[in-house]
Amino acid sequence: MVPSQAWVPSLTVLWMIVVIAAVWDAWQRRIPNGLILVGLLLGAAFQVQAAGLDGLWASLGGAAVALLVLIGPFAMRIMGGGDVKLAMVCGAFTGWSAVLQIILLGTAVHGVVALVFIFARLVAKSRGRDLASASKVPHAVGFGVSTVLVTAGLVTLW
Repeated sequence: MVPSQAWVPSLTVLWMIVVIAAVWDAWQRRIPNGLILVGLLLGAAFQVQAAGLDGLWASLGGAAVALLVLIGPFAMRIMGGGDVKLAMVCGAFTGWSAVLQIILLGTAVHGVVALVFIFARLVAKSRGRDLASASKVPHAVGFGVSTVLVTAGLVTLW
């Protein structure tokens, strides 16, 4: 998905939302519902402005695909509800195909972030210090990075 001039305002808003969510998730280990609600509404609004009723269906379809793909990991407590809702926001802005790419790439980025976290803990422990234990590495960081990469056209999985 290579952005056109018409996409620039909506992508700017989407990128701001995912950056805020990633920072908030890393800091507080949660994503505010208000941010999610605003994101879902703005994603639908941008889609409707761009394509009318077809845009609304694309927005709803993108959010629904994200929910369907991530409800399993949420149910197994692999992922938090805020992460699922953030992916739904990405789907509301981008549609189903791009949100699948965002989820796949975001999961890979999340794995790299988790490995870095584990490595940092091991290095600190070997030096006699102990980093604070975090029960979860935030998924929003991976989704934020992958959203920017996919929507900027820097990574295309299909």
